[in-house]
Amino acid sequence: MHREDVYKRVVEYITENQERFYRLAYSHTKHREASLDIVQNAVCKALEKYADIRNVNSINSWFYRVLVNEVYAYLNKSKREIVCADEEIPVQVYHEKAYDNEDMSELIDRLPENMKTIIILRFFEDMPLEEISKVTGTNVNTVKTRLYGALKKLKVMYEEAE
Repeated sequence: MHREDVYKRVVEYITENQERFYRLAYSHTKHREASLDIVQNAVCKALEKYADIRNVNSINSWFYRVLVNEVYAYLNKSKREIVCADEEIPVQVYHEKAYDNEDMSELIDRLPENMKTIIILRFFEDMPLEEISKVTGTNVNTVKTRLYGALKKLKVMYEEAE
């Protein structure tokens, strides 16, 4: 496939899925502007590095890896800064078909970032474990361990909240 065709496919993919990318970023930051910046940075990096794509069928996992890396970079940077936000956080930030249960949203937010990312990608972005492995840069067994650990933690936190 020619470079121009790959570029078009990347642009088309980004355009079609921009809301999903925003939801993922927002689910980690809870700040509108920061989430928009993260997505914008990921898009810029993707457009700069599109020639690195070896297989156009893996644009999804390739871009999500760029996006997740941007999320983690932002979170690491923001740990050193004090951020004050006065904006209102919407209840259904993860997915339009997600849940109306604000309590569950809060429980997911309390998970460690690496577990939270896997939960969001698996259940709200419907990604298979192999693709999550590519996105997070970890092997499939690590993804499974974190997924099941996160589910156990969510169950315990949910039962304690009742």
